[in-house]
Amino acid sequence: MDPSKYTPAQKMLADAIDVIGQRRQTYGPPAQHWSMTVALVNAAFGSVLKTPLTVSDWGLIMLLDKVARWKGPQKTEDGPIDMAGYAACISEVEGYGNRPDAQEELRRFV
Repeated sequence: MDPSKYTPAQKMLADAIDVIGQRRQTYGPPAQHWSMTVALVNAAFGSVLKTPLTVSDWGLIMLLDKVARWKGPQKTEDGPIDMAGYAACISEVEGYGNRPDAQEELRRFV
C-alpha cells in the first residue's frame, strides 16, 4: 500500500515498525535483551516473587509502564507508537511470527 494513503492508525503502526527496527539495532532482539533484564529482576526480587517473571512478563511490564504514562498528565505523541511496539515485541517473544499464517494475517492490516 502507498504510505501516502495510510490511515492514521496505519501510519502509527508503520512508525512503530520503524522504531522496532531501530531498537533491534541498538539493543538486539527483544527476547535477548529482555532475557538479560528479567534475569536481573528475578535475581534482585527473587525472595519476594511467588514465581520468577518470564521474558513475556517483562514485555508486559514495559507495556503497562507506557499505559501508565499515557494515563498521566502529559501524553506524548509517541505513546501509542511505543505501546504498539511493545505489543509487537511481546508477540514476537511468544512466537506469533512463527505461525505459518502470520505473514498473510499481517498483510491484512497494512
